[in-house]
Amino acid sequence: MRFAAAPLAFVALLLSACSPPAAETPPAEAAATSTPVTIVVNAPAAGARVTSPLRVEGAAPGDWFFEAVFPTELRGADGAVLAEAPAQAQHDWMTEAPVPFVAELRFNVTQETPATLVLKEDMPSGLPGQREISIPVVLAPAGSSI
Repeated sequence: MRFAAAPLAFVALLLSACSPPAAETPPAEAAATSTPVTIVVNAPAAGARVTSPLRVEGAAPGDWFFEAVFPTELRGADGAVLAEAPAQAQHDWMTEAPVPFVAELRFNVTQETPATLVLKEDMPSGLPGQREISIPVVLAPAGSSI
């Protein structure tokens, strides 16, 4: 019996040596499953000097939207909300794919004012973990040339 067990152990050893390693997932697939989908803002650029109305354009994952919108805000340096408006989906938002959006925020300043544009995932459930992004901008008075 001892002799019969040896060939079986040898065959098992050979089979395990010929099996591909468990971690042979291509890097692109691993990155695709572990990288969170994020929002892309095409305009305005970070640090841009902007006038009212501020048009915000980009694409966000469908799960950022609720009823085809998500909230956007302009906050002053002290955190106070200077303006807010919904970002509106430009296509079907009931998807996991990126969905183009547009928002228009109106504000009134008398001098150049540092501010932050904040785009927030719409979470009507109120659960913690709401995603948001912040983009620094400079608000310019109406009529000033950019």
